[in-house]
This record gives sequence, C-alpha cells and structure tokens, in this order.
Amino acid sequence: MVKNYPLLALVLFLASCGERGVDVSYNLSAPVKAEGFSQSFYSTMDGEYEQVGTATAITFINEYSQNGDTLHLNRTFVSDASKGYLKKSYPPELALRTPKLELSAKGLEIASIKGYENFDSAVVAKIQIPDRWKKQINTMTNPIDLERIEARRWKITHLLLGNIPLKANITELLVSQGRLLEIPFVVKIDSVLTKGIREINGKKCFEYAVYLKEEEPFPYFIWEQHVSSVKSGMPFKGYRPKNVQYENRYDVALNLENGIPCHEHEMKFGVHGMQNPETGDSVTFNSRISHERFYIFLPQ
Repeated sequence: MVKNYPLLALVLFLASCGERGVDVSYNLSAPVKAEGFSQSFYSTMDGEYEQVGTATAITFINEYSQNGDTLHLNRTFVSDASKGYLKKSYPPELALRTPKLELSAKGLEIASIKGYENFDSAVVAKIQIPDRWKKQINTMTNPIDLERIEARRWKITHLLLGNIPLKANITELLVSQGRLLEIPFVVKIDSVLTKGIREINGKKCFEYAVYLKEEEPFPYFIWEQHVSSVKSGMPFKGYRPKNVQYENRYDVALNLENGIPCHEHEMKFGVHGMQNPETGDSVTFNSRISHERFYIFLPQ
C-alpha cells in the first residue's frame, strides 16, 4: 500500500480550517488614529430609468481610545467634495461635516454622543444653498435622529466579541451571547455571516456581513430627489412620501489588532410609497443606496 502523507496532511489542514476561529477584542493600549473616507451614492428609479441624484465624498479623522471598559471615538471633519441633489446632501451625510463628534460606549451600549447639538449653525448654515432650503433641513432634522444613526452604526460594527468562527452563520451564536440587541431604525437583523480574513491597506482584517430589514416612516429627502431628478418621477410632484422598507446588507471588516473597522460598506435596496393627497392614489418607486467607508491607520 502506498502511503500518501502529503494528501493526508492536506486533508487535516482543511479540516482544521473549518473549525478555526479568530479572537475579536477591543483592547487599546494606546490611542489609535485612522484617516477615513466616506462615499455614498443615492439613486432612484421608476420602471427602467435610474438616476444617481447624489454622490458624496467626505474625509475625516477618527481617533479611538480606551479608559477601563469604555471605548471613546473622536471624529474630526477634514473636507467635503460631495455633489448632486439640490440640498447638496442628506442629513446623515451632512452629519459627517460636523466639526467634531465624541462618542463613548461600553460594549454595545452607547454612553454618550456629543457634537450634533449645534448641527444647524455648524453645518447647515455653511451649505451654499438658498435659506429656505436650510430652514427646511433644520425643521426636518432632529439631532436625536442623527445620534440614533450614529449609534446604529456603532452597534453593527461592534457585534462581534470573543472567539468567532472564520466562515459561518453566527446568528444563533450572537443570540446566545445577547449581542443581537435592538438597533435604532432596524426592524430585524435576519442573519450575520463571517467571511474570513483578508488584507486591507496593509492590515489583517476579519470580514462579516449583517443582513437586516429597515424602515423609515417619512423619507422626505429621497422622495424629493426622485421627483426632482428622475424623468419618470416628474408626474408625481403632487404626491407625498408615505414610507419605505429597505433590504440591507452591511459588510464590515475589523482590524484584528484592535477590533477597529478597516472598511464598511452598506447596500440598501428600498421600496418607497407615495400618495396623492387629493385623489388617494398610491404608487411606489425603488432606490439603491450605497454607503462605503475606507480607513487608513496612521502611525502612532
């Protein structure tokens, strides 16, 4: 009998890979800085016609630190090169132009968020748009909503803790750990899948994907983009937005050295309702939204 030791070694290696996991922790022995670049695209469609109405490009600096079991994030705005849409951007994107944001959290629980208190004067007032549009943004944007969006992002990018399988459906594992907590604006997290390790900007990063459903009761700004920018949306200027339901996929890559995101990418596919207040007629249109953030870790 011929003994095939190389083949046996390969089989054992592959078997061990299926069982292997990685340890995720958020221990920071010293502050860590990362340059962040955020780009988002908002497109809507009615039938076959699709129009990208907004493309954002925002640069910022994140500094992470730790005090006991509390993590701190300080975000500093650097520059903006967004274009499209008559109000220049949507409130969640305008929020990235806040001069400074401070967030503190113990695990998944947000302790405090500071920075959106002066959103009107620090951000909206400086946009080069007519005053009537600035007033509308201020009226329809609550700093508490911006804080909820920030908390949502933090929770999704900090779902993992401890030993996690490399490539697996870890939904039940997170449920057993009590880590699939209620997230603002999210109807339901369907599943969380890990995808393995890859190198991003010179760092070993652990990737996972969160599949979730989200809804918004009064999505005014994207409706406005639709009826103003999309040819087939023009006949619906007399309609009003009703609600939207999104099917989302949120991909995250964590730096294995410290648990800080290397990369984030959220894709949102929405079905929007709108109604004519005079006739009661209802119609729908679709949207595709992409939020992507790239991070380059800076020398300490």
